[in-house]
Amino acid sequence: MDNKTVLIVEDNPLNMKLAADVLELNGFAVVKATDGETALQLIKSHPFQLILLDIHLPGMDGFELFQRIHDDPACAHIRIVALTASAMREDEERIRQAGFHDYIAKPIEVKSFIQKVRTLTAQA
Repeated sequence: MDNKTVLIVEDNPLNMKLAADVLELNGFAVVKATDGETALQLIKSHPFQLILLDIHLPGMDGFELFQRIHDDPACAHIRIVALTASAMREDEERIRQAGFHDYIAKPIEVKSFIQKVRTLTAQA
């Protein structure tokens, strides 16, 4: 498997650990950020194939961070997936309307999570 690099932007330590552990056990390189500003700095210095982005972050929320990444032509190739505990139908619609490539509900279900990540990074 090609070594794909995934950025996880998540402020909850338990959610971060679970997602990172699952990805690393499945051969992915993982970079972590707990807020939007850190994520923006990391994106400038790492070649990511996928960003898993929590919607509810301190300071800049996931929608604003998504827009800032999405508006940068140098980042247009990066797939961005919302990682959210907000899994109501209207939340999903808002996420999709914003332009996210997909969304993953928290708490993550390990098998479907890794399958979705593999599918998205294979397309990158």
